[in-house]
Amino acid sequence: MTVRPVDDRYRDCRNDSRFVDAVRMYREGDIDTALILFRKSAETGNPVAQYTLGTILMNRGDVSAVKWIRTAAEQGYPEAQFQMGNISYIGTVGSPSPETAFQYYRMAAENGHPKAQNQLGLMYLNGEGVKKSDTAAFDWFTRSAENSYAGAQFNLASMYEMGQSVPVSYPDAVKWYEKAAEQGLAEAQFNLGVLHYLGKTGTQDSRRAAEYYRLAAEQGHHDAIYNLGLLYVDGDGVERDYAKAEELLRKAAKMGVTDAEEALKMINRIKENEP
Repeated sequence: MTVRPVDDRYRDCRNDSRFVDAVRMYREGDIDTALILFRKSAETGNPVAQYTLGTILMNRGDVSAVKWIRTAAEQGYPEAQFQMGNISYIGTVGSPSPETAFQYYRMAAENGHPKAQNQLGLMYLNGEGVKKSDTAAFDWFTRSAENSYAGAQFNLASMYEMGQSVPVSYPDAVKWYEKAAEQGLAEAQFNLGVLHYLGKTGTQDSRRAAEYYRLAAEQGHHDAIYNLGLLYVDGDGVERDYAKAEELLRKAAKMGVTDAEEALKMINRIKENEP
């Protein structure tokens, strides 16, 4: 038997006339009518409608929401399985249960859900709901990263950088940090800046470091803001600019970077000693 991709498996569900009409009414702002139609479609066994209905009801604080999401999960709908994992992990209904969350995340992960694969990796890494296993964490991060999930790409890169479960490999760390950075993950952009600055990419490159720090800083990453400010102080990888450095370091200080205050004092001492 040929296993169709997840999205293709549920194409018929999304093409159900009641579901289509419900989506249209929802987009037009007629939520009450949309809910009636979603419920009718859900009652025929449509897992996509069941999940959608449950999600809308949950946002409204309706206690019946979990029943519909669970029903969709039991039918194998990956998004519902992932959501049930979140519900169980957080304890949206009842007490948090990492063990139950792990089971739902695993169902979704085995159905190819990238976020669930990453979450499974985190649970193995931290020993939550399952026995700690760096090897299993690495395997699930890899599967999620190869499915283009930025969070997993970052986690996989970190394991390569730290030599966790695998030998230290800066080329592999850079490869996966770059993929996450391309998707806009600030922490990956910052880490690439650090690796370029320290020469872990093969050659020390302050200019590339500054570029990555700037990308992360534009997203409010406090350590990137601080490091970029220091580069402006030294004129390292960028043209020296005390005014720009002070602007960045003051911002970092306000964000709680304690060393930024000392860096600002250093700039004042430099300026006082200039001819």
